[in-house]
Amino acid sequence: MRRSSSRLLLAAFIFPMLVSGLSACGDQAEHSSGSPLGPTPSTVEVVKPSASIPATPSALATAAPAPPELHFSKSMVRGNEVNKQNKGGQANVELVAGSNDLKTLERVGRECVEVYLQEQQAAFCKVFGTEVDYKARDLRRAGDSNCWAWYVGVPLAGGGTMVTEGSDIGYVAERCPGKLYR
Repeated sequence: MRRSSSRLLLAAFIFPMLVSGLSACGDQAEHSSGSPLGPTPSTVEVVKPSASIPATPSALATAAPAPPELHFSKSMVRGNEVNKQNKGGQANVELVAGSNDLKTLERVGRECVEVYLQEQQAAFCKVFGTEVDYKARDLRRAGDSNCWAWYVGVPLAGGGTMVTEGSDIGYVAERCPGKLYR
């Protein structure tokens, strides 16, 4: 009697494991470490895709490459006035970067300052987004130029780079023709 009860006990223990193993056999194969409590963290499942979609040449052709990252170049410079030469020189640069992205324009302004600090003791770069904004600046120089995006510079006294954003309020109030804040 003892022998048959141990067989029943063994069958009662193994049967649920077999049933749970069979239910996992659909489209997935399951490998376990043999633990009677079920799969362990090292379980590996293999899933077969139901269908694959081939890449078509037209789908690949429509994906446009990302535009190259914009960096400062001297071809962007529209004006450069050097003053305070007896103190080491200060470059006052106006440039058109050709972008409406404010973060890009700030980076271009910082790069401009780095380039001109190699030539002068101080450098200030006024960054315009587009040519139309540059042409809308105050030509009489009666006041500050309008329609610029960033004014970046290092003064003769040295120190860290000073960065000033043109602001959307002034840009709209001056009726700037570009699209920096629109």
